[in-house]
Amino acid sequence: MIPHTALRTDLALDYLGVADEDRQQCQALIEGPVSPAAQLVQEYLSARLGSSDASVPELGTPEVPVTERDWLEAMVRFVPAILTWHAEKDIPDAVSRDTLADFGRNLAINRRVHGRFGMDTYKWLTNVFSGRIFQLGRLQYLIHQPTAAVPGVSDGEWILGVHIPEDGGLSQQSVSESLTAASKFFATHFPAQPVRIANCESWLLDPYLAAHIDEWSNISRFAALFTPYGTPRDEPTDAVYFTFRTRSMENLDQLPRTTALQKVVLDRIAAGGAWQLGFGYLVLPH
Repeated sequence: MIPHTALRTDLALDYLGVADEDRQQCQALIEGPVSPAAQLVQEYLSARLGSSDASVPELGTPEVPVTERDWLEAMVRFVPAILTWHAEKDIPDAVSRDTLADFGRNLAINRRVHGRFGMDTYKWLTNVFSGRIFQLGRLQYLIHQPTAAVPGVSDGEWILGVHIPEDGGLSQQSVSESLTAASKFFATHFPAQPVRIANCESWLLDPYLAAHIDEWSNISRFAALFTPYGTPRDEPTDAVYFTFRTRSMENLDQLPRTTALQKVVLDRIAAGGAWQLGFGYLVLPH
């Protein structure tokens, strides 16, 4: 195995899951010495490795402004450091690859949404590069201490936030296997931060959705795994963005209505309704 400190750029981009159409521009990010702004980001990521801090501060100053491009440069350069940290925790290489590939996935989504190289979701990716989130099979898990009350969770207790990467369907088998893998993974690699409960905050847990799609659909079955809590919060663009990959609420009549889910999303908005973020929790399988 090539030492992480000597990782070639092409191998780093492989770990990051960068598609061919984005590789040249990723390579251009790290040609020459590190920029002062990217150095600030790298220092921030390094200090945050393994931290429970979920904030993403504005790192720039008038003298050294930090842009989206600087964040991307820093993340590409940070691959050896995060892989070394993973290795110290004995995290399997396959999990490292699946987890870091969220970088390339978000580059590809950005290109589809905005038609350009870049990543408007780079702040979300700080969770990947700070060792807070891991992809285990179909789902991603963010180990964190909740800032809002979750039923059955004590102050200071660690839980797993369940996230759904853009990777296909939500079959019962893939979800069940992922949850089981999560229990074993975090018990093995994060024994000092025991977790027993997972929560999910998603428009897929909006009660309206469960009432308007087939109860035997994969989405309904996924939502039914979680016990609802709290009060759903209006997030009008979430359903549109994750279904159609656009934040625009204009010209919705031009969007496709090919699937039952697309129809439900658009019909609710057309009727004057607003999609909400629902909250749910479950006890992890042993």
